[in-house]
Amino acid sequence: MSDTGNLTAEVSTVLEAVPKGSLGVAVSGGSDSVALLRLLCDWGREHGRKIYAATVNHNLRVEAQTEAEFVANLCKDLEVPHSILNWNNWDGRGNLQNMARNARKDLLAAWAQELDLTAIALGHTEDDQAETFLLRLARGSGVDGLSCMQKITGKNPAWVRPLLNISRSSLRSYLSDLGQGWIEDPSNNDTRFDRVKMRNAMPVLAELGLTSERLATTASGLQSARGALEQVTQEAAHECCEPTKYGTVTIDLNRLQSYPLDIQYRVLSHSMGWVTGTTYRPRFSALKSTYELLKQGKSQTLAGCYIKNGSDKHLIVMREVASMMTEVLKNGYFDGRWQISANENLKGVDIRPLGEKGLMQLKDWRNLGVIRDILLQSPAAWQNGVVISAPLAGFAGPINISLKIDTDRFLQDIVSH
Repeated sequence: MSDTGNLTAEVSTVLEAVPKGSLGVAVSGGSDSVALLRLLCDWGREHGRKIYAATVNHNLRVEAQTEAEFVANLCKDLEVPHSILNWNNWDGRGNLQNMARNARKDLLAAWAQELDLTAIALGHTEDDQAETFLLRLARGSGVDGLSCMQKITGKNPAWVRPLLNISRSSLRSYLSDLGQGWIEDPSNNDTRFDRVKMRNAMPVLAELGLTSERLATTASGLQSARGALEQVTQEAAHECCEPTKYGTVTIDLNRLQSYPLDIQYRVLSHSMGWVTGTTYRPRFSALKSTYELLKQGKSQTLAGCYIKNGSDKHLIVMREVASMMTEVLKNGYFDGRWQISANENLKGVDIRPLGEKGLMQLKDWRNLGVIRDILLQSPAAWQNGVVISAPLAGFAGPINISLKIDTDRFLQDIVSH
């Protein structure tokens, strides 16, 4: 696919399924996202849809601000409102790429919420699909990891990938025909990154018949197998799991073990993702070893979760307190899962887990009949070292705190849409 007509038709076909309303697009300045921006501008004018653009500056390279300004100037020429979203939280520890990816998604989601955008378009291409397949194959991923990225995922906002059937070379030809330039990110040639290594290997693999198109097609075929497994996982979770208003999930281990082992892993993994509010699953090797220990009656921590072995072979999946951050009060979300709002204008208020110090301030918490560990990870509002609201621990106060996603969605979200 290379001519403009085919590109426009492919993008339009995907966007027809996007909810009505204004649409956002993430633009880094690279060829893929710049091409997407130009295509969306044409589509928006034709369909009467307002387009907004955003660039995430991770502040990890000196050139990043210049690149963001390049996009800002391009958007000005195209009469597209543009925002630069800054991330300054890298402390030099942990997996940089993973943290940057999560931060990028959080920043874009908050931006979309502020502008009331129904969806955010991302510039993933057929080449990205193929590279991701190879990366996950090298890591020993199963069906889920190897199945293709989906063109539309999530809600409020939806994440849209209109270019998954389009090659990078086609997009660059399209930009060249327009006389439109783009920025080459030097990290795309940095062989310290596994994705770059896979990208460099693609010409050799293509000679063996493993072209980007073939790999992307294989990933697409695995998506139907993933769908079948998700249906069974949903049935198992319905029978074995109980999500709660505390943001925890209780799993009946005896019932769960009546299902095939792969389904058991899926139920546990989904429960952890629901508790942490993340879409990325833990590495399978870590999940497997953790589950073996859980079956032996040992409580475990993994991927931001504390999984407690309760009575009668019940697992309780809850948030690991040490993984939860402190945030200044604002009407919005805490820890990606909790809706926070104040009845009055309060200053100097932080939102963080109740923890040991907070629990000591609540005299009647035992009357709730809720185990200590669950209350420790519940969110609370603090002012000058004093708990002023902890609704889940029986102390309402002036701050409202509740799950932003109804527990009914626990089952619904198992099946990809």
